[in-house]
Amino acid sequence: MTVTPPGGISRLEHALSNFENERQDDRRRLIEAEKRLAAYQPRLDETFAFEGELALKRTELVEIEASLAASSDKPGNAMPVIMERDEQIAA
Repeated sequence: MTVTPPGGISRLEHALSNFENERQDDRRRLIEAEKRLAAYQPRLDETFAFEGELALKRTELVEIEASLAASSDKPGNAMPVIMERDEQIAA
């Protein structure tokens, strides 16, 4: 798309006039993110409260997928995407 010289100047003026506001918004978001990070830091060493339940659900999922694979007309069609995602989450 071709922009006329006055149109290009207008776009530059608009971008420059909003630059300081965008900078302030970025600073505010950075401060908020730093506060959230500080709140998360103490939780890093805690164990996951539902680890046992999660392990049970993963076992159930494996059993369900095995059952689906056994009953499927097309071998290898037992939702491998779920298993890959689960393995990534566990890592």
